[in-house]
Amino acid sequence: MTLPVQHQTVLLREAVDALDINPAGTYVDGTFGRGGHSRAILESLGPDGRLLALDRDPDAVALAGELDDHRLLVMHQCFGDLSEALCLAGIDVAEGVDGVLLDIGVSSPQLDQGQRGFSFRYDAPLDMRMDTTQGETAAQWLQRASVQEITEVIRNYGEERFAVQIAKKVVAARGERPLATTGELAALVRAASQPLYARPCGPASLARTRRRVPFKLYGFISIKNSSNSR
Repeated sequence: MTLPVQHQTVLLREAVDALDINPAGTYVDGTFGRGGHSRAILESLGPDGRLLALDRDPDAVALAGELDDHRLLVMHQCFGDLSEALCLAGIDVAEGVDGVLLDIGVSSPQLDQGQRGFSFRYDAPLDMRMDTTQGETAAQWLQRASVQEITEVIRNYGEERFAVQIAKKVVAARGERPLATTGELAALVRAASQPLYARPCGPASLARTRRRVPFKLYGFISIKNSSNSR
């Protein structure tokens, strides 16, 4: 598989400057993505510095593996499991690290890969997982979730005024056959919202479903307890 690497990292310099990097320090890039932040951190580190790069996306991990730098250790891991990653890397959790960088959310290369199911622009499998090697797909979750659960996800994550209508449409449609593609979901969102409020099908409702599939709130709690920045 050819991985898209042409990716413009937003606020690259500002984010790295905020770390106030110690050339001999130990740092964590908890969301490697396409490596923009990690490369910039490595440029600021001296020969004794260390960088632990994590990502849930196997494509990102494969790309990170192409970086030949003795100061870099790459792991297929979620930032929420930082304590475990630090232990595996031989870093003293009690001592902590000098800085942690997190760039939360979906990257543009993930949106550009239709087969990942992150974008409504492609009629692709309804996957939406950050880590394609494990966990429930969006299609599987939508097949079992209740009207209330789907409504809460769409309403709470996106303040969608038609959350109830969309949820009911999804549950009614899956009774005939399982939802399988982003195109099918987009059509249901359109059908549920347009009769009352004319607008094109937006990506927001898809994004709200996406957030439910790969995102774990415990990640923020875990990383706060694990990093214990010096």
